[in-house]
Amino acid sequence: MARIANVGVEVLADPHNPQLLVRVTAEDSLTGTGETWWGTYQPGAPAGMPVLPIAVLIESLLTPLCVGQLCDSVADIEALWQRMTRATLQYGHEGIVSTAISGVDIALWDLVAKRQSAPVTVLLGPVVHESIPVYASLTWLGDADRVCADAQRALDHGIRAVKLHEANVELILEVRRRLGPEVTLMVDASARFDEHGAIDAADRLADADLAWFEEPLYPQSDHAALARVRSVAPMPIAAGENEFSLAGFERLIASGAVDILQPEIAKFGGITPARGVGRLAGAAGVPLCPHNYSLGPSLLANIHWAMTAPAARWLEVPWLSEGGSFPCAMPMPALVDGCVLPPTAPGLGYTGR
Repeated sequence: MARIANVGVEVLADPHNPQLLVRVTAEDSLTGTGETWWGTYQPGAPAGMPVLPIAVLIESLLTPLCVGQLCDSVADIEALWQRMTRATLQYGHEGIVSTAISGVDIALWDLVAKRQSAPVTVLLGPVVHESIPVYASLTWLGDADRVCADAQRALDHGIRAVKLHEANVELILEVRRRLGPEVTLMVDASARFDEHGAIDAADRLADADLAWFEEPLYPQSDHAALARVRSVAPMPIAAGENEFSLAGFERLIASGAVDILQPEIAKFGGITPARGVGRLAGAAGVPLCPHNYSLGPSLLANIHWAMTAPAARWLEVPWLSEGGSFPCAMPMPALVDGCVLPPTAPGLGYTGR
């Protein structure tokens, strides 16, 4: 029976795309790698600063809870998830705590799957998709020429759908005009509008033929207001990346606020609770499109999860401007006709640093 020898973190400092990797090492030196959400971008802050609070929480609270515990099976992972969740109750289950637990949990699934010489999908199984289409998620650019240039690179790569992070309606309409009607287009407003502004923007974007309008509203926790936006919006409304628990997703769906659910696996506790979120989406008939903005283990965790979730429809891959990169140096997953295929490598198949 293998037990955990250490849970360590590695802060990959980058001024724009910091990453926090989590490594769970067993007593026989077998290691699993996970990843947390990267925190909040702070202009002018030292590179890596946004992830430091999460790293400290893992090292000070979660590592002592995990060392010495069994790490052989899915049952062991579930027991550790409960152990971490119960022990951190007084800190609050949502936010930085669930984000930290996510990184450890993803690493545990990688470790246990490697021990069984199987991809994580085998532990989650069964695989229910032959392939899942991806969309290129662009950065905030604020310039139609730059947006179209980055979008065209994605299309040339074989990706068939593009998501903009923009809130300027005229810019979005111009990009749609230039890209043409054949390209599937999504827009993430990153909560830049109040309720009135979100309704107005959605109305003005009616001719953009959007696959969805994502997180138009601040605060994201105001599900009732988002439901009112959805009730009059001429396109589907997507949200969910800022929910941190299964209960949060239950509230979001029950409110009638979303057409598309976008959980962030590196925020809400990892792969262990993702199974319940997938079942919840399926039972509600809400398409599941896992959120991601990192080229690293969290993206791979999304791929394994989505392949075993019947409700999954799209996968998000970050698409940086030319010259941009993520410090873990993981390559883009291989695509076939704009889709990812079920992974076959043991564990998550992570090959970065």
